[in-house]
Amino acid sequence: MMKKLLSIFLFCLVGTGFVQAQQSDAEKIQQAIDSKTFVFEASQASGIRGRMIQLDPGYTLNVSSDLVKGDLPFFGRSYQSTPATTDGGLKFEFSEFDYSVKARKKGGWDITIEPSEHNDVRSIFLTIQKSGNASLRIVSNSKEGMSYTGIIQD
Repeated sequence: MMKKLLSIFLFCLVGTGFVQAQQSDAEKIQQAIDSKTFVFEASQASGIRGRMIQLDPGYTLNVSSDLVKGDLPFFGRSYQSTPATTDGGLKFEFSEFDYSVKARKKGGWDITIEPSEHNDVRSIFLTIQKSGNASLRIVSNSKEGMSYTGIIQD
């Protein structure tokens, strides 16, 4: 009987620690979103035509209060060419932008970033879960849309 009680106690103790760890992760993510300071690291990319690829580490969207910088892969149709470039990725950087956050009903956040200055990127949409898993959609003026899944790093 004593072993059973001890097992139940230890199980509850470990379960409580896990719940507290989840809450602190969600709080860290909330702080990062509020301060506009986080990095989305993509692990998978999807084109508008359904093609999906797994990505090596290093493809990111960096958000800070004064700069949004993206270095993400692109595959699909481009509506205009960029002279003197051989890289077909989505690489961009802008310092003037509108940033809005909306809480999701079942937890998490929807973030919309729209550049104020002229840029090839029209809109960036991020959906972030409390766990840190996230999806990213980029709408471009000159290329088909792309979607990515990955994680939020702090």
